[in-house]
Formats: sequence, structure tokens, C-alpha cells
Amino acid sequence: MTSGPQTDSGEMDHPTLGPSVAIYDDRRGAQRHLLMAVVMAGGGVLGLLVGGNDLRTSEAATGVVLVVAGLALLLYGVTETRATAKRLGTPVRLVVGEGGFEDASVDGPIAWDEVESIGFEKVGRGQPGAVRVQLLAASEFASQHALSRQARLMLRINNGGLYLARGARMPAAAVLDLMSERFEDSRRSRKLQATPAQRIRRRTSRH
Repeated sequence: MTSGPQTDSGEMDHPTLGPSVAIYDDRRGAQRHLLMAVVMAGGGVLGLLVGGNDLRTSEAATGVVLVVAGLALLLYGVTETRATAKRLGTPVRLVVGEGGFEDASVDGPIAWDEVESIGFEKVGRGQPGAVRVQLLAASEFASQHALSRQARLMLRINNGGLYLARGARMPAAAVLDLMSERFEDSRRSRKLQATPAQRIRRRTSRH
């Protein structure tokens, strides 16, 4: 497949994951998100200025609320601005291959044997916007992939799960089908590889 304007994905040969599918990013959505993040950061700065001015006057309680809210908005806006700017640096949102997958939020490819299960994110209404990947050992995963403090915190908040394909051009349902198929193929392959070794150990134990 080619990466035309309406193309959701394209085939590629990944150096680590093998034959893979590159899922493209929704560039318009990313640009809108970047604009929103910048506006929120600007609102945070405004809140800090107004709150600081109130703290110097008699409106101390209002000033504290504005400063706290402004700081929260500023931190969120700056974090999202940096993440979205990094996201705009590549047209690919997610790579799904025979050996695992690769997402821009994590350094390096993630092997299927690091995954416990794959499913939709839990939402109250509407169609799920992301695929949830439950990790087998979150703490070991964080160390192996050298996650940042913020990424480690989000991993704890998500109970050892990663949310992928949010902002991808391909619908989340199609991404889930693709990842589930590759994941199950990997599990079957590992079982087939383990069967001969188990038979050898059983024969050895009889002697």
C-alpha cells in the first residue's frame, strides 16, 4: 500500500519486528491538539499572573485558587505541546509487526512476550478511541525501556497498561483486530517451539 492522502496504513519491513504494518498519524487531529495545548499553556500563564496579583491584594483565597489552577494548566499545556510536537516529527503513529509493536511514547520496540492481553479502553459512551495493551510486568518494562518519571507515573495510574492508536488514522477497532491477530500468532508460535523441549525432558526423566 502507498501512503496517499487517504491511506490509513502501509506495509514495511521493520529491522527488529520483521514484516510490519505502519499505521499513520492523523495530522489534522495532531495540529488541532497542538493548538489546544498551546492555548491551555497560555491560559495557565494568565491564571498565574492574575492569581499572583490577587495574592498581593486582599483576595488571597481567590489568588490561591487561580495560581493552583494556572500552574496545573501550564504544566499540562507544556507537556502536551512537547509530546504533540514530537508526534508531528513522524508520519507514523504505530507500527505493528510479527515480533511486536513500536509506539512513539516508548523507546524501542515492544515484544509480544511482554504483553499479557490486548483489548479496548474502557469508556462510558461512544466508540473506544484507543487500544489497551496490558503488560505482563510493568515495573520490569519501565526499567527495560527507560521510561521517564512521567511515563512511569502514567503506567501506575493505568495499572500497567498502555493506551495506543489514539490519534491514529486507522480506526481503533481495526488496530485492535490487527494487534490481536499478531499477538495470537506469536503465542501459538511460542507454544509450538516449547512443545519439543517438553517432550525431550519427559523422555530424559524416564531413564
